[in-house]
Amino acid sequence: MHRRASVDPPGCNRRQSSNSVPNHSDDVQQQYLMHCSAIRYEMTYRVAMLPTFFLAVCLGFARLSQAQSLAECQALTDHYLEKHHKEASPYTGSNLLYFLHVPRTAGRTFHSCLLKLGVPPALRCPKAYDHLRITNMSRPNCYLLSSHDDFSVVSMLPPDVAVLTQLRDPVDRFLSAYEFAVEVASRALKRPKTYRRRVGRIATDDVWPWSYLVPFFTEDLKAKVPVAQAKELPPGGVWAEMENKAGAYFFNKVTNQTKESLTEAEAALGIVPMLDPYDNELVISLKDFAKHPIASELLHNGATFQVLGITNYSHWGDAGGFRACLLRYDHLRSQLLEVAKNRVQHFTHVGTTDRLHESAASALVSMGLSVDSPAYGGGDEEVAGRRSVGVKLEQSANRTSGLGGGGRGAGYALGNSGLDSQVAARLKILAKLIREARRKLQNAQKELVNAQKSDADPSIVKMLQGEVDTARNQLIEAQERLANLRERLPADLGGAESADLSVSDLSVGHEARRRLLQEDAGSSQQQQQQQQQEGSGTSAGSADGATGAAGSSEDTAEGLGKVDEVAEQRRRLASKVTLRTVDALGYQLDPEYRKIPRTTLGLEFLRCANRAQERSVSRRDQSLAVLQTADGRHVTFSKAARNRIPQEVLDLIRSYNTMDTALHKVGLSLLDQHIAEQKAENLYQDVPKEDVESLASEQGQQMQAMKSGGKANGDELR
Repeated sequence: MHRRASVDPPGCNRRQSSNSVPNHSDDVQQQYLMHCSAIRYEMTYRVAMLPTFFLAVCLGFARLSQAQSLAECQALTDHYLEKHHKEASPYTGSNLLYFLHVPRTAGRTFHSCLLKLGVPPALRCPKAYDHLRITNMSRPNCYLLSSHDDFSVVSMLPPDVAVLTQLRDPVDRFLSAYEFAVEVASRALKRPKTYRRRVGRIATDDVWPWSYLVPFFTEDLKAKVPVAQAKELPPGGVWAEMENKAGAYFFNKVTNQTKESLTEAEAALGIVPMLDPYDNELVISLKDFAKHPIASELLHNGATFQVLGITNYSHWGDAGGFRACLLRYDHLRSQLLEVAKNRVQHFTHVGTTDRLHESAASALVSMGLSVDSPAYGGGDEEVAGRRSVGVKLEQSANRTSGLGGGGRGAGYALGNSGLDSQVAARLKILAKLIREARRKLQNAQKELVNAQKSDADPSIVKMLQGEVDTARNQLIEAQERLANLRERLPADLGGAESADLSVSDLSVGHEARRRLLQEDAGSSQQQQQQQQQEGSGTSAGSADGATGAAGSSEDTAEGLGKVDEVAEQRRRLASKVTLRTVDALGYQLDPEYRKIPRTTLGLEFLRCANRAQERSVSRRDQSLAVLQTADGRHVTFSKAARNRIPQEVLDLIRSYNTMDTALHKVGLSLLDQHIAEQKAENLYQDVPKEDVESLASEQGQQMQAMKSGGKANGDELR
């Protein structure tokens, strides 16, 4: 049994004055304090993790209220530019391809219905949306990885990793994030108190940024929905204006009547206007959410921050302070925007949600595939290493089987060996400990920075510095424990027992993790030295910092031409990709294994995307049905409702996302450039336009039989 917290977390203290709340309107300040206090409650283990989520978010808000000086921010910028310069490599067919999934860009459809279907199961990496499951980060035994991690994870992956991503207009992405968070949070209102999540299932609120946003909206709904539904109606009821696909109509909940039009007598009972799903009494309004600190922390300019590797999910400990710097200083924001623009030009593919089909066709060319390439089924249990070990065990039992790369899946091989459940459980526990240690380190760093800025007592600063050092060592130890377990895995699972893996290779992952943490420590020391050297000359130092930033920006602009030239060469190399014929363990790939018969990758993409859309709409409608007012009106998100959003609200969202707006324009330009080059080389083909659902039912049944895990799990991880 978990008990109600008796102390307030840092950044949400009851004794905290309103002056320390971020500079927002009175209403938003009140919401900020309300949601900080919402972490004090008693629930099951699953929900008891919410204080950790809100603690991190509230600490981030407190950081924004104590902005760093220009000199400190310039030091962080210089450190970032010096240490975080690794860029993506061109895709050759033999190197790891990482899909940097920006939330709400149709990334789940892009990955599950295109990338995954185009790659044989033996080359896919294990699912990684809640945490990375690669057994050896520096030398993975797979070639297609997708996760919500930001670009900072690239420093932990092989040196020649290739990257692709999808971008979206930031206003549309923000609206989609708001709608999705409300939808998922509403499901919690229907769950019984005895609800227990199925073991091993990855839910949406396990995945960043929904691990923050879903609890936020859940608490908001729990506070408002019961109040709205408890309102009493007059004896004859009222007529509520409703809307569906057929048009507008009127509904009286008390009499349970529905009419297309009303008489004067009926209208005299009272008519309540159509419920605005973006501004109502059931949930925080879109406008207030756009101004809320949690939106700045997780969504505004989120795509750019993800490309830069500085989200609050970053593997870089100073990412939070650096984001605060970019929000405070325009010239630093402009400088880092240029870095993001240059970075995406190194990506193997950059697509956009508003041109999804064109993006899919272009991405296939960049991967050495086409819309006519074969499509492959197979579920999450059939991925690199796992299927291969099944092949090897079967070959040991029957040397004459001749199965090659097309043996049974991991469920058979690992289940018989007794290794799967034990090792998987231990790997999951250690990965969770790493996430907790990373959060602890980031929180300790933020407390130290806040103490230094508030001129706290030297003894307190020294104590907090000790806590930072302790947290850093704990994170190193947790990472080492996970790495050691991974390296003790059998060679068949990509562990360190591989005959061709040297000791120096094994230490790469350890060194990468230690280097990241040491850079964090060096950055903190650099900031402290900067403060000490400035003394009374802070103003002069700030002026010098501004000058240095301007110079760096000019250098960046001068290098654009060279970057464009390199990016063009790499894109042309992508059209000459050599597809693999063996997996990472040297097994010959069976081209027929899990191949979906009598179809193409283009057709399967279209079919999969259409079905995913249908499942998503159906699930959304079912989830939102619980968000109903006393008079029977309920929240319904639709294109028509979006069109009614006031322009001032859309302009407000746009004003918060200037970096993402610029980056999205770059994405559109790159997509046009890629497609033009691919068409010039006769490589580009449009995704099929015909109705794929008209295929024979027998063919459809055969295709479904070849797939595994095709049912929707309810939570769309987009």
